[in-house]
Amino acid sequence: MKRETAIKYIGHHVDDAGSPHAQPITDCTKLVGWQCSFEPMFVAVHSYLNCACDDDEAEELATDYLCEIGWFGDDIREPDFIM
Repeated sequence: MKRETAIKYIGHHVDDAGSPHAQPITDCTKLVGWQCSFEPMFVAVHSYLNCACDDDEAEELATDYLCEIGWFGDDIREPDFIM
């Protein structure tokens, strides 16, 4: 999947301070996604520190946020995509 395609599947936003407020998608935004049945769902992970968020940190922030809101239920799993 290409980044341009993934953007339309963004369901949540989180930044490196843990805030869930939507922000514009930039080149510094990491997209962390899970395949959900027929469509993926992505979390846009934003960094205030000039693209300082690497793939591992983005995965952790996205997973922690989805756990916090109960998105996974009892089945927490690794993301299928990190862009």
